[in-house]
Parts: sequence; structure tokens; C-alpha cells
Amino acid sequence: MSFIQNQAPVLYSLQTSVSGTGTNLFQVSSVGTTAGLAAGNFNLIAGPSNNLNGRRFTVLYGGWVKAHGATQEIAFGLQIFPWNTSVAGGPTASGTNTFTAVNSGVLTAGTYYDFIVMQDFFGEANANTLTCFAPSVYVGGTQVTIASTAAAVTVAFNTASVTEPITGENNTTDYPLAYFVPTYANTVSDTTETLQLTQCAVQLI
Repeated sequence: MSFIQNQAPVLYSLQTSVSGTGTNLFQVSSVGTTAGLAAGNFNLIAGPSNNLNGRRFTVLYGGWVKAHGATQEIAFGLQIFPWNTSVAGGPTASGTNTFTAVNSGVLTAGTYYDFIVMQDFFGEANANTLTCFAPSVYVGGTQVTIASTAAAVTVAFNTASVTEPITGENNTTDYPLAYFVPTYANTVSDTTETLQLTQCAVQLI
């Protein structure tokens, strides 16, 4: 059994200008905003929280990067924004890194590289936490060794329920568990670099 959640088509994730060497969150592209999406972080919503209670699930994303900067390396990561702290305005640039991102090998200017990040999580409603498993990260077909993952992340589960006594109106409430946002950081500032997601999903194992 599996399900896939996605905030928007991945064609709305193209990044074409990246300055600085800090952590960047994928943004909704101009194509996405023209299509009617709000500008801001391109995010993945993890679905109803009670569906993830006592369940192991995978967050994955992948795509390609065309490198331009000389001696450039890139570190792909993932941030989580618990729904109960983010729902008012959507995820902002203050999420929790689910693992410590590590730089790839040196990229050759003008060359395309694929990348894929996969990380498992386990949700538990009594503890209101998500356990973060060690991720798999590949850039250009080469595995990037990740040495550190986040401690259990505090989230808020909301079990679906109806009022008692039942009045004939179903007041079931079950908000999503969290947002996830793919991240990347360059070792060299590159304003002509291009990145594109081709997959971004949440799947039950």
C-alpha cells in the first residue's frame, strides 16, 4: 500500500539563479506562479496525520542539476515544517533539517548530473514525534555518505473524530502532519546554475 502527495507539479520547481553558499529551499518557479500558485517554498505535504501514526513512510525527491560554477560542489538536504507550527503561512525558512547535508564531489561546469534523496520516517502519536532514519543521497550516480540525522522531531498528530452524541453531521478533523521542503547548498555562488525536480513524493511503505 502506498500513497503519493505533492504540493504542485514538479515542472513548477525549476531553479535558474542561485546566489550565495547558504542553504536554499526550492521555490515555486515563475511558471508556477503564472499558473496560480502562491510564490514561496515548493513544498510537499505529508497527508493526514492519523494515516501516518504507527507507520513508516518515505519522503523522496530527485531531478537534475546543470553545474556552471568552477570547482563547485552541492549538498542536497531536506527540511521538515510540522503542520501545527507552519499552517498559518505555509513553511518558512526556519524548518528542521532532517539530516546534516554533505557536499557531493566536484561538479564540472556545463555538465548535467542527476540527484536523488530518499529518507524514511516513523510517526508515533503518543510521543508526537517523527523518527528520522538515515537517508540515501546520490549525486551523479555516486552515493554521498550521510553521517548525521536529526533527533526525533516533535510534531502534532490529530486523530480523526466525530462529536458525541452523533448529531448526523460529521465533524471529522484531521490535519496534515507536516510539510517537507527539498534543500540544496553550493560551495561556490552560481547565478546561472539550473536545477529541476522531476519527482517529489511521500509514500507509505
